[in-house]
Amino acid sequence: MRAAIFHGAGKPITIETLPDPEAAADELLVEIGRCGICGSDVAMTSGTPFDYAVGQCFGHEFAGTVIDKGRDTSGWKIGDRVACMPKSGCGHCEACREGRLLFCPNGKGLGKGFSEYVSVPTPAAVRLPQALSLSDAALVEPMACGLHALNGAGMRRGERVLVLGAGSMALALVWWARRLGAASIVVASRSKHRRDTCLAFGADALFGFDEDDPAELEHALGGPPHIVAECIGKDGMINLALDHVRLGGTVISMGMCTRPEPIIPFRQTFKEARLCFPLAYSAEEYERTVRTLEVEEFQPEMMVSDVLPLERVGAAIESLRGGAKMLKIHIDPRMPHDR
Repeated sequence: MRAAIFHGAGKPITIETLPDPEAAADELLVEIGRCGICGSDVAMTSGTPFDYAVGQCFGHEFAGTVIDKGRDTSGWKIGDRVACMPKSGCGHCEACREGRLLFCPNGKGLGKGFSEYVSVPTPAAVRLPQALSLSDAALVEPMACGLHALNGAGMRRGERVLVLGAGSMALALVWWARRLGAASIVVASRSKHRRDTCLAFGADALFGFDEDDPAELEHALGGPPHIVAECIGKDGMINLALDHVRLGGTVISMGMCTRPEPIIPFRQTFKEARLCFPLAYSAEEYERTVRTLEVEEFQPEMMVSDVLPLERVGAAIESLRGGAKMLKIHIDPRMPHDR
C-alpha cells in the first residue's frame, strides 16, 4: 500500500510502498476513505521534542470501509463504513477503566490514516449510520475532542463561553457549546474571514483582536466568560485566556502550544481559576459524537475546505505551517495524485 512517511523536520514527507496490513482475529481491515490533517500533525512535524518518530506513518482523524475481517469479529460485515479511534485499549488497565483508552499503555496505536489501509481492533471502530458520509466520519475525532474538553471543564447550561481561535478545533468547541446549552458563545480571532462559518456552527458573534474594541468582547458575551477555550497554540494565549475568564472560571488549553508560557500563580489564585489540558475523548464521547452528528444532520462542507490526494499531504502540512487560511484539509488516498 501507499503511505505517507515522516523523515524528520525540514525533510520531505514521502509516499512509500509498505506491505498491506492484515486483519488479526479481532480486527477489521479498513480501506481509508478520508483522513483529516490535525493541528497536531503540523506541530509534531516541526522540529520540537514532541515530533513523530522518524520513519513513522501518521494521521489519526480517519474513516473508511471494511474490506476484510478476522474470524472473531461477529456482527461486522464487508462493506460496513466506520469511524475509527486512533488507538485501542486493553480494557483492563486503570486508564481503560477510567475511559481513557488513548492513554492505555498496552493498546495498539492505529494512527496511520495517511495510507490506503489500516487494521483496526473492533472496539476502536464505530459503525456509521446511513446518514453519515466518510467526510462526516473523518470529523468525528476532532468533534469528539470538543465534547471531551467541555465535559472536562464541567460546563453547565446557561454559561458563557469564549473561544480563542477560529480553526477546526475552535469550531468543534463552538458546536458542542451550543448543543450543551451555552447562554452565549463568542469567538475571538485575529481576522474575521471565518465569521460566517463560526456563526453557522453556533457562535453568537466573532470578535477581531486587531479590529474591534476589547471592551466589546464582554458586552457581546453578556458578562465575563465562565469558560475560555484557547485553540490557537501560540505564545501568550493561555495568559490571554486567564485574563478574560471570570472569577471561578475555567480555561481549556486546546492549542497544544509546544513552547513554554510563564504563568503567575499568585495572580490566578485571586480568581480561583482552573486550567485544564484535555486530550482526546472517551469511547462513550466518541460514540455520542457519531449519534449527535447523525441527528443534527451535520454538514461537513462547512468545516472541510480542501480534499486532496495522498501525494499532497506533505505540501498541505507545509502550507498550514506557513499560515495558509485553509480550514480542515481531508486527504483521500483513493483520489488520483494529479488532482
